[in-house]
Amino acid sequence: MTVILPFAAPGSGIAASGGQSPDPESVIGPGGDRSAASSVAQWVMSFACHRRQAQDAYWLKENAELLSLLNITRRGTPGLGGTAGTRAEAALVPLRPFYEDAARTLRFFPQYYRFILSICLDYEDLLGHSVPAASTGSAAGLAHWVAQQGLVEAELSDLQRAEARQLLARRGIVLPVNPGLDDRLRQFTRRSQTFAIPNRKAAYELTHIVFYLSDYGRRDPGVDAATQRSLIYAGLVAGLDQDVDLLSEICIALRYCGATPPPLWEQALTRAIGQFVLTPDGFSGGMDGYHAYFVCLWWQMAQRGASLPDGLLPAATAGQGLHICAPNAQGLLRPLSTCVMGLGNNAHVSPQKLWQGAVDHITEQCGQAARRELLRLGSSTPEFAEFWQVFSRPGHATTRTRGIGADGLSLTGHPRRG
Repeated sequence: MTVILPFAAPGSGIAASGGQSPDPESVIGPGGDRSAASSVAQWVMSFACHRRQAQDAYWLKENAELLSLLNITRRGTPGLGGTAGTRAEAALVPLRPFYEDAARTLRFFPQYYRFILSICLDYEDLLGHSVPAASTGSAAGLAHWVAQQGLVEAELSDLQRAEARQLLARRGIVLPVNPGLDDRLRQFTRRSQTFAIPNRKAAYELTHIVFYLSDYGRRDPGVDAATQRSLIYAGLVAGLDQDVDLLSEICIALRYCGATPPPLWEQALTRAIGQFVLTPDGFSGGMDGYHAYFVCLWWQMAQRGASLPDGLLPAATAGQGLHICAPNAQGLLRPLSTCVMGLGNNAHVSPQKLWQGAVDHITEQCGQAARRELLRLGSSTPEFAEFWQVFSRPGHATTRTRGIGADGLSLTGHPRRG
């Protein structure tokens, strides 16, 4: 049975245990009443000591993302940042051995320099001060070493170059000019057709380009309406797939562009936050929903234009590996794509006919609730009609679908706009 996260009226929460109500003694939900500083300390303890081994690359990724979330929201988190250095240092104690040995770790694992540098930068920033650059173990010292070793020159991806540039700039290091880097990044974001086709990798690259160009919302990313349209298209795909992780990042990126995400999308994210299930001592390796939970919290902070909402980083149980289960929902993207692929065999079938056929198919296969959600998503933004023209993809690869004009390649019937 398909489980649909509603885009309109709130529904009942979905237990991540497969429909059974979790034991209140073993599950921590949003709204805990312990102090924020204590809560942060327990989260750091769980991620630093009880989920993975420090030699695991996923340990680096998870702890980098936890500290990034805390750093973005630190102004409203008691005990972190500002003048409360003692409480901050106590909360981050589990990460101090990593920080103190980071110079050796970086020397031995230079391929992970972005994770290592990110952890050390956020560690120092959360303490409210930076260690002098003369200290070889400081984040500034590590950043200088990264620049001197030319590690950024080993990056093949423009996206990774942009991330490295942003990290080094946090300690005042300006890399040699990479001709055309920002232009190439913006060119990628402006091709909206890319993001109307399901491609999670491209969609995440789109959001991260906005994050880096905007320095995580600190400045205008300098993108145009075409980039915002790309984010809308990617958000529609994420909505069809019930992908709260990607949809959160897209809504954050839209806000960093100065745009307001469609209200129905943000209503869905608000409900999704309450449907995560956090189980102390429940982590047994593999992948869980921690990243989706983190970016949902980050989105809510960006939406409110303030600090992390009270209670949304609930206290974890000290000494245990926390497992985070994302909302149990099955999206409509796969059945919709299967249907459209079959209906669009004729290149001359109209988008309107394809849409009606798709809605009827979803109703028959998934029920009235799915039909209502599909129609709501379709009405969530004025951009949906143009999105559907690209998403539906009628015809065959041998059908002429491109015309070359003065502005370069553009899809027939879907000309480039500013």
